[in-house]
Amino acid sequence: MELKQVHKYLDLYFEGQATIEQEAILMDYFTQPVIDVKLAQFKPYFEAITGERKETYNGQLPVKPSSKNNWRRAVAIAAVAVFGFFITQINDTQVIQPTTEELVFEEFKAHMYFVSQKLNKGHEGLAHMETFNQTANKFIKTD
Repeated sequence: MELKQVHKYLDLYFEGQATIEQEAILMDYFTQPVIDVKLAQFKPYFEAITGERKETYNGQLPVKPSSKNNWRRAVAIAAVAVFGFFITQINDTQVIQPTTEELVFEEFKAHMYFVSQKLNKGHEGLAHMETFNQTANKFIKTD
């Protein structure tokens, strides 16, 4: 294989852009007994990768009976969610008792509204007096 091509494939490999075929070519190159001196530093890396690919696990993986545990977890999470929802609803619906000052202020506002209505009613009556005075002044004028 050409040395320039190996360098090109190495650059692509370490940039993460090499194809599977290019990786296979690099693996084959570095398993050869004689390689370029400049590329000798990469040989242990590719030998380790080749060795790791050959390793297999023959043991049994433990199988957990998770169906009961998952069901229990789901029920517990749902119960906590419902409990939290009701607690927030109870806290939101509680009536805040007004203080004495607030009660006195509300009573004062009601009295002032009542006084304002009476004053407005009296002002409307005075508007008729104004028209009466204007008419009377026309008749009383003596020149």
